[in-house]
Amino acid sequence: MKPKKVAIVAEWLTSRGGAERVVKTLLEIFPKADLYTTVFNQNVFPELKNRHPKTSFLQKIPFCRKRHQSLPPLLLSAIKSLDLKNHDLIITSSSSIGKGIKKPKGAIHICYCHTPMRYVWQPEIDNRLIKFPFGKYFINYLKKWDLNTNSSVDFFLCNSKYTQERIKKFYQRDAEVIYPPVEIKKNPQRQIKKDYYLCISRLVPYKRIDLAIRAANRLKKKLIICGNGPERKKLQSIAGKTIKFAGEVSESQKNKYLSEARALIFPTEEDFGIVPIEAMSFGTPVIAYNKGGAQESVINYKTGILFKKQSVSALTEAIKEFEKLTFDPKAIRRHSLKFSKDIFIKKIKKFIEKI
Repeated sequence: MKPKKVAIVAEWLTSRGGAERVVKTLLEIFPKADLYTTVFNQNVFPELKNRHPKTSFLQKIPFCRKRHQSLPPLLLSAIKSLDLKNHDLIITSSSSIGKGIKKPKGAIHICYCHTPMRYVWQPEIDNRLIKFPFGKYFINYLKKWDLNTNSSVDFFLCNSKYTQERIKKFYQRDAEVIYPPVEIKKNPQRQIKKDYYLCISRLVPYKRIDLAIRAANRLKKKLIICGNGPERKKLQSIAGKTIKFAGEVSESQKNKYLSEARALIFPTEEDFGIVPIEAMSFGTPVIAYNKGGAQESVINYKTGILFKKQSVSALTEAIKEFEKLTFDPKAIRRHSLKFSKDIFIKKIKKFIEKI
């Protein structure tokens, strides 16, 4: 396919993360593409102002710019309201509502799926809806909506085999895996490792940063935690003297922490997980929960340690095991190159050429 007019659709552009990185890379691949989203924060993405993003009615409602994710009914209408006519190729970035666009007649719709709606299909992991009154009923409604919107998707791409399996399970659709783009520095300066472990994460319950804190407390190991979120006060209340909360850090400070850490601790079940790749790009090994995307990105005993149970005891034992071993930073970095931005770009271009 050689598309004439391309639309890139982001669910929202209000904070930076893996999904937003995919959108930005797609915009690099298609420099003339139109950008659509429900809500846009130009203070967070000043570099996208010159793409003149086309937004939904939510952009005009002040409180929606910050609280849009807690308003699913409005989001369903907002994504459907985006006027995509006259485009022959539409690429949506979707972890919840993105694929719910109104597809113009004759257009091809490719959905890059980061995950099927977690709070709908896996409420045991993400319980943000089920804890509300009538939450179960709304989840049932969203399931039907989510399944119905699949009819507009011509091709699914996804970020991992783990996500691919769940797309098949929940949607009965096939998907091709193209790992998300990771910015890997070409010649990172080799840093002397320091005696601390590192977590980089939003501080929300399912990330399970509490496990890293309790394991570090138990072993009296220094742990630096980068990131903020609603769980911060709760996590600080259980943290011992060896735990440091660094909050939000700059890109350069994050890279410094990653390059100097003894290891990154990644105790969550993620669809893919970009931070472990970033750590490995600096030759830093990863201690990760053996489920989700970490199973694909971390090679046990070569680029890190995988622990089987999501518990304090299992993580504690993994850290003890890690400290008995020696890892080759060059081999770890070589492995990370498989997930580079350049490879993502090549695979996206190749996929579009063949359809």
